[in-house]
Amino acid sequence: MCALVLVGAGSATADDNGIAGKSPRAIADASRAAMSGLTSMRMVAEVTDKAGTTALDLRFDEQGDCVGTVTPPGGSGRADIIKRGDDVWMKLDDALLRAQIPGFAAEAAIALVNGRYVHGTTDSSLLRSFAEVCDLDFFKKEFASKPADEQLTKGSRTDVDGRPAITVTSRHEDEAGTFQVSTEGKPYLLRIQGTKAPAERLEATFSAFDQPVQAKPPAAADSVDVSRLQ
Repeated sequence: MCALVLVGAGSATADDNGIAGKSPRAIADASRAAMSGLTSMRMVAEVTDKAGTTALDLRFDEQGDCVGTVTPPGGSGRADIIKRGDDVWMKLDDALLRAQIPGFAAEAAIALVNGRYVHGTTDSSLLRSFAEVCDLDFFKKEFASKPADEQLTKGSRTDVDGRPAITVTSRHEDEAGTFQVSTEGKPYLLRIQGTKAPAERLEATFSAFDQPVQAKPPAAADSVDVSRLQ
């Protein structure tokens, strides 16, 4: 997923940050710099690989806090995630518990959880793979990467959820992507549509830049320790 992530000129308008008039390389560099300085953001994405499509709707910050949902491939349920530092609370619906826990143990786990959150840390094998997608620092490092032979082309102005943007397309070996960069305020990356190899695709939008993440843990009565499922 993250290997896909990067990140028409016209006359400036009153709310224009001037980025649309720059070269595609300057636009990409400015966007990467802006994204590397983020303290928090929201990402809504669909990631497709050989296993299928994973849907993500996450808010995360540089303190390790995160809240949102993950829907794995194949219609195998949904997980609601709350993360505070290394602590993770995850509400897995019955379908996802059956997908994660083999055989008859799944029904026992469903009865034990009974609609509550499963609580543990990022050391838990059950929670780790879900919690990994909440790492803002990882995404910031990917945004900052700049392939030496990347080919960039500037496209037309557009908008992303009402925010004005300039389009840049990129090609690098077997990767291709289209990126919309904000032309107002800081030149944040607002949208990615990318492909890598035949079966890997990413579509993502970004928003809520530098806004607080309200990752409030559930009450103790509404969670069960992950050790009871192992």
